[in-house]
Amino acid sequence: MKTLKPLAAAILATLATGAWADTATTNQTGSGNTASTTQSNTFAADATIDQTGDNNAATVSQSNSAAPMSADIDTVGNDNTASITQDDSWFAQGTILQDGTTNTADITQVNISDVSDATINQINGADQSAASITQDGAQTSSATITQDTTGAGTTATVGQINVDTALATVTQSNGSGSMTNVQQHDGVDLTTTVNQSDSSFATALVDQTGDTNSTNISQQNVSDYAYAEVNQAGDNSSVDVLQDQSHDSYAYVDQNGSMLTAEVDQGLGDRNLADINQTGTDNFARVEQSGSDNEGMITQSGGNNSADIDQWGGNGHAAITQSNVNNDAYINQTAPAEFGVADITQSGSNNQADILQTGLGTALDPNTATITQTSSFNNASIMQAGGAGNSATITQM
Repeated sequence: MKTLKPLAAAILATLATGAWADTATTNQTGSGNTASTTQSNTFAADATIDQTGDNNAATVSQSNSAAPMSADIDTVGNDNTASITQDDSWFAQGTILQDGTTNTADITQVNISDVSDATINQINGADQSAASITQDGAQTSSATITQDTTGAGTTATVGQINVDTALATVTQSNGSGSMTNVQQHDGVDLTTTVNQSDSSFATALVDQTGDTNSTNISQQNVSDYAYAEVNQAGDNSSVDVLQDQSHDSYAYVDQNGSMLTAEVDQGLGDRNLADINQTGTDNFARVEQSGSDNEGMITQSGGNNSADIDQWGGNGHAAITQSNVNNDAYINQTAPAEFGVADITQSGSNNQADILQTGLGTALDPNTATITQTSSFNNASIMQAGGAGNSATITQM
């Protein structure tokens, strides 16, 4: 078994304890204070700023380090600003914690800052607070923003550009009008997770390009009037949007590529809208809605597509449009005392379309099912059970 020589062991122990790093520590109490730390061309850098009071500003700038850099800013109070910039250092760590209202936090990690981690946490009534993380050219990096507030109008922004294996995570809870915007461009293995809980009028926007992408958005627990939008371009992408116990919410998914999967679940909510638009091959789309007066739409172009809409509530409207060949479309509308409207349109050959309606339609509000197929070798099926005045139309041409 090999053992380290005393000198080598001492060097490693020194590096582990940070004794060879340039270390800067600032503590301020009061209002209207400014703290600035700059560390450049160092072997390693470690900066800490703690501020208590209102209207304070803290800035850390670190660059050109041969070893990992670390920056930590903690503020307690209102109307404070905190900014961290880390340039050209691998394994950089940037952390900002803000406790208060109307605070602003920003972390930037650029220029070969590989395997970096940026974290912003804003808590306790962070009304109108804003958090932003930018990572450019920082391979295998992660960005995390958490905003836990009883206030309104918090915003979280993540930009990851030229980053392979990028992870963005945003959590916003207990507020109103929260806004999340995640942009991941010019990279591969991009993953985004957005969780907005108990936040009415919440908005989540995710834009991704690259291969093997994955997006998850969760808007739930009385998050009424929520809006989720995902745009993806690339291969092997997957989108999963959950809007649970949310009324008057809207989910929009637009994908462009091959082997893409999109699923939207709008449960226990009324007057929700889900719209999925896919182009490419081997796509799969699903919409599930429970509640009344919901609307689901799926549009697919390309071959071998599969679309499924399930509506477990009354007065639902569902529409699936598919082009090309070997597609499969299914709509299920189940409501014990209300009607449904379903429409499937397929162009191309060797397609399958099925509609099942079990709601109790009436002469004034009947179940309505329509299937239109063009070209040849297509199959269509409509089954309606319950109620009166139902309408079923199949057109094949």
